[in-house]
Amino acid sequence: MKNKMFLAGQMIVILFLCASCTTYHFGVANRAAMVPDDFGQTEAVLARAEQSQGAQYCPEKIAKAKELAREGAEVYWSCHNTESSRLLAEARLLAEEAERCGPGAASVVREAPIEALPAAEPTPERMKYCVSLGIEFDIDKSEIRPQYHDEVARVGDFMKKYPTTTAVIEGYTDEVGSDDYNMQLSQRRAESVVKYLEVNFGIDSSRLSAKGYGKAKPAADNATNAGRQKNRRINAIIDCALDVKDISPPPERLCMTLKVEYATDSAEIKPSFFDEVDKVGEYMKKYPTTTGIIEGHTDNVGSFDHNMKLSRQRADYVVNYLTGKFGIDHSRLSAKGYGSTRSIAYNNTADGRQKNRRINAIIDCVIEK
Repeated sequence: MKNKMFLAGQMIVILFLCASCTTYHFGVANRAAMVPDDFGQTEAVLARAEQSQGAQYCPEKIAKAKELAREGAEVYWSCHNTESSRLLAEARLLAEEAERCGPGAASVVREAPIEALPAAEPTPERMKYCVSLGIEFDIDKSEIRPQYHDEVARVGDFMKKYPTTTAVIEGYTDEVGSDDYNMQLSQRRAESVVKYLEVNFGIDSSRLSAKGYGKAKPAADNATNAGRQKNRRINAIIDCALDVKDISPPPERLCMTLKVEYATDSAEIKPSFFDEVDKVGEYMKKYPTTTGIIEGHTDNVGSFDHNMKLSRQRADYVVNYLTGKFGIDHSRLSAKGYGSTRSIAYNNTADGRQKNRRINAIIDCVIEK
């Protein structure tokens, strides 16, 4: 009896210790052993600001920075990685401003807040695997008809095969009905797909999120029944870290960021980065029905016109490299320069500027269903 009581006491102590081991970031409990580097960077900047002289003069900025950091941690655990990075960068910027507060401090010119980027925007070392699910819903219904279960299985099977993947399920409607109603309906339909993936494929809820867009971003003309049907759709955008050689069959769209670093004011790719660009060439050669858009992006150093021209030159260089080395027909590739108009990070740090100097490859494939 004494032994049983002793063991029970030990179990209580162990359970108490385990419960007390939960770690937090910005007041939000962790749900995994690892978090992105910008969590630690933000904590360091906040701690420094709280210990600085500026904390006496701008406490409201520090409070706001902490609030943004907490929100960034919460949305990260909802799988909105890009939005999380944006909020944490905003928190660091505000904390750094607070640190400089004080008598005679110069006013700080801030960059405009970074706009939320589409879920399909790729991040370094990862890619976005995008598929449109041909699901037809009954009028005013969000339940998935049995004949469309195979469509959802395309996502479920892929995510089971690759357990490190996360996904955003996007819902869209046609333009019939009010804006508010369509937003709610598209959200319910996206959530219905998420629930089906959780229940039938065992995908953890932390790996999935639902987003309704209502009648936004129409894929076809709403003037015809056929067009409206195309607009009542579900998109799945799966975030993954894979070798493109392993992907079979190809998705309808694959978006990747190429890790390419350029010399100042140069569009040429250094030989050490050829392997990155080769991934696109090998993929497009393997799947000859693919077409691609090569996007060039810069930081905000330099004039608007110069950066637009430079980003286009860098995209053109990649296109010419791919056609020359892999024999891909020019009709399958196009180049687009965006300058600094689509920043994914703030330009006030060297790391942020490096993230913004990037090449994206957006590859579409004709899929026979």
